[in-house]
Amino acid sequence: MVLNLKGLINLLILTTMAFLFPIQVNAHKGEEHHGKAMEEVKPSGSLYQLAVINPAPDFTLADLKGKETNLNDLKGKIKIINFIYTSCPDACPIATGMLSKLQEILKKDGLLGERVGIISVSLDPERDIAEQLQKYADGFKADRRSWMFLRGTGQQTQKVLSDYDIWTKKLDDGTIDHVMRVYLVDGQDMIREIYNLAFLQPELVVRDIEMILTEK
Repeated sequence: MVLNLKGLINLLILTTMAFLFPIQVNAHKGEEHHGKAMEEVKPSGSLYQLAVINPAPDFTLADLKGKETNLNDLKGKIKIINFIYTSCPDACPIATGMLSKLQEILKKDGLLGERVGIISVSLDPERDIAEQLQKYADGFKADRRSWMFLRGTGQQTQKVLSDYDIWTKKLDDGTIDHVMRVYLVDGQDMIREIYNLAFLQPELVVRDIEMILTEK
């Protein structure tokens, strides 16, 4: 993926902040995190319970082949849902890279596909045509059988963003200022956790998934 100098600098800064500082950091300037705060990384093997936050709003969007897709298509599976755009110079490639690592862990543990699916929704459908999303997905070695990249019309996209409390603002240079949130949704389509960039750690997400799977 080719980044301009400004994008590369932003990427390096965000990467450093995300990995070195145990605080909630903004994905873009001006961001406020309204999701449930996470106090600490849960130790491996510890017992804890994830709260039920809210029902996950349903949506109908098109996959890379133009097929309409909604949450009911993954009914019964745990879902990881995030919002990106392919020309994003900083937070989106970091988050997508983390999900790529998560994908490999889930695959190794036999959870990907059968028990867990990943959904990335474009917040810039005007520029993110199917071919562009496909190129982006391939760049992160996304398993198309279990990791869906979706887009909609402008109106559909705005409704999904509003339903998931994802604000966006197009800037003069063409980039889009937006909040970075990743949602963990259980098999009953209930939101169980909301991660921001600082806490999007693949090992932590896997432990949260495992805890959901142990619930009766």
